[in-house]
Amino acid sequence: MWRTFHAWAAILWVAAIIVQVFLAGQAIANLGGSGDFTTHIGFGYTIGIVQLVTLILAFPARMSGRDKWISAGILGLYIVQTLLPGLKSVSPLVSALHPLNAMLLFAVSIWYARNAWRIASMPAGAPAVAAEAPAKAG
Repeated sequence: MWRTFHAWAAILWVAAIIVQVFLAGQAIANLGGSGDFTTHIGFGYTIGIVQLVTLILAFPARMSGRDKWISAGILGLYIVQTLLPGLKSVSPLVSALHPLNAMLLFAVSIWYARNAWRIASMPAGAPAVAAEAPAKAG
């Protein structure tokens, strides 16, 4: 049950990132947007709660230590993501990493959600990290 909740939270996190990218696209004036990033910014500062819940659910879901660290790393990437635009006045070059970090955050989040779903689909009582099949002899 907890693994399923955890997997759904991870999937919801990926969906939230997709919405966030859509909101950015709606604001880009060169794409016909309004030029107003207020909704993108507001949603961006709010969605982190989803990844925090995903990380918290990793504990009752009895995810592996590796998975807990990856979930925490995703939360860390999100925190960096929220900080990058504010660095524009200090270092525009560093601030310009905002889209690149978003791509990294999205890619790792997709991988993690797939991994969480795979684990949630395992039979009850199975370890969070499936043992690899032994190599066949000769």
